[in-house]
Amino acid sequence: MSYGLALSGGGARGAAHVGVLLALKEYGLWPDYLAGTSAGSIPTGCLAAGMAVEELQKEVEYLGECGNWYLDPDYKGMIQFIPQMIDRKPVSLKGFFKGNRLERYFCKITEGKRLEEAQMGILIPAVDLYSGRPVVYTNLRTWKKEGSSLKRLPGEVSGEPVIWEEKGMLCEIMMASSSVPGVFCPRQMDGRLLADGGITNNLPVSLLGAAGVETIIAVDVGGEEKMTDRSSILDVVWRSLAIRGESLELCHSQGEILTLKPRLPETAGLLDFSSMKELMEAGYEYTVKKIPVIKKVLKNKKTFK
Repeated sequence: MSYGLALSGGGARGAAHVGVLLALKEYGLWPDYLAGTSAGSIPTGCLAAGMAVEELQKEVEYLGECGNWYLDPDYKGMIQFIPQMIDRKPVSLKGFFKGNRLERYFCKITEGKRLEEAQMGILIPAVDLYSGRPVVYTNLRTWKKEGSSLKRLPGEVSGEPVIWEEKGMLCEIMMASSSVPGVFCPRQMDGRLLADGGITNNLPVSLLGAAGVETIIAVDVGGEEKMTDRSSILDVVWRSLAIRGESLELCHSQGEILTLKPRLPETAGLLDFSSMKELMEAGYEYTVKKIPVIKKVLKNKKTFK
């Protein structure tokens, strides 16, 4: 029953992934491999660092109360933005939030672990804004698991060029994959300017398959945000990115045997930390109801080569 789990992006809605994982563990259906984009990269990186899913549950509850503290606005860039626009000067603002506090938080909870030290096979995509190509961080080529083997990673996935990386600090990779354009500043890493993996692969099923995982279940927590007259510019940016991600998923061959789509509050915004506990609980309850279906599809599929 070996399989991989692909977790989508979704901002604060990504807390639902933790609920899904809690249910899978409770019913003895823990995945052997994890792929996560943007919000999905956070549980992926934490579990790879050795954190138990119960510890991750506590972090979700903590962020539900204290998450706003980890947002560090680029006040200088925002103050300069309007005068620079009016005077037609180069704009220095790269994102509303610097992302440094959040990255330090990721480094703390992952204890500074590196991808090379990961305790399970994982995959996390980001996008290099210089080249326009996905940069996929993974240890799946060398991960030792029953039935796995060293293999060459393809230069293209779904007809698109891909850069594969097998080294890096988990916390830096997580922050790069979560840096929504315009919201968080892109991250400088290894001569690249990295932004949210959801720009090209919001649901990283095809990437996980290209890395050698045959049986894949996807968890999609994005795409249902409700836009209203009160929606902020952050909501507009995130919704635009989500729409692009949906279009790409339709164009690309995915290959998952099942897609789980937890029913989540439509009003949960990109950075709505206060709703994270509720979102996690919704993910758990939905998955518990889907356990019979999950068992059925896994029983009838082949496993990792």
